[in-house]
Amino acid sequence: MREVVDGDTVKVDDPALGAVTVRVLGIDTPETVKPQFTVGCYGPEATAYANDVLDGKSVTVTLDPGQDETDRYGRTLAYLTLPDGSDYGVQAVRAGFAKNYVYDDARPVAKQPQIAAAEQDAKTSGAGLWGPACDGDTDSEPLTATAAPDPATDDYQPQPLIQAPPQDAAVPGGGDTSYANCTEVRAAGAAPIYRGQPGYASKLDRDGDGVACE
Repeated sequence: MREVVDGDTVKVDDPALGAVTVRVLGIDTPETVKPQFTVGCYGPEATAYANDVLDGKSVTVTLDPGQDETDRYGRTLAYLTLPDGSDYGVQAVRAGFAKNYVYDDARPVAKQPQIAAAEQDAKTSGAGLWGPACDGDTDSEPLTATAAPDPATDDYQPQPLIQAPPQDAAVPGGGDTSYANCTEVRAAGAAPIYRGQPGYASKLDRDGDGVACE
């Protein structure tokens, strides 16, 4: 193990490829390093757990034949098997540091039944992020805009802004709209959905840029 980025993303040393960033399949942990977003409830604890379990360990990286090998960020999508043969993702979910996760409309990972069962165990016992501190709500929110720094200073760095739709823009669907996934959004002709519009949900906006099902 080379480095823990957060609870579901790590860097490992591959003898042939060198440093490889792995996004653990089938789980999702609260955000801690997402630019311009708040730290999700139980995010630091999830990262600390990953460090405790993985730091200095020799792990086995295993791809899932039914899933893509990499995501759009170039991260390798894989399971992590610990030296004792246990699966890191299943273990993290059962301990309450991660959630069962199926990406957008993708096919569930092969280990999804085990991960889902582990999540049910965590919910039943109120473990970790399912306890009173978070009660399962671990969503991150965009940081509030602050006054722009002086461009004349040495540490000035332009910050990108999320482009929101006009307030009077037409909103497909209207009302108390909700969608199970992006397939439903597109079928309703509602894509994309901007943050604040009916039907928007963080689960539909994986990259967190304020635009769901883009």
